[in-house]
Amino acid sequence: MQELTLKIPDNKLSFFMELIKSLGFVQIEQDVLTPHQKELVNQERKLAKENPHYMLDWDDAQKLLKVE
Repeated sequence: MQELTLKIPDNKLSFFMELIKSLGFVQIEQDVLTPHQKELVNQERKLAKENPHYMLDWDDAQKLLKVE
């Protein structure tokens, strides 16, 4: 089986997905994040790696959350 990566314009995605389903092709994966969102995540990861105190430890963050 071969794998193919395509860039589909947002306004054509629903049509393309229906076409693919009607032809019986298998959808392997679909990105959940936009390229801009991925870049923001990568920036935060970089900041966290460079400065371990940039983000709170999960145990400390949990104490600050108000749970009702």
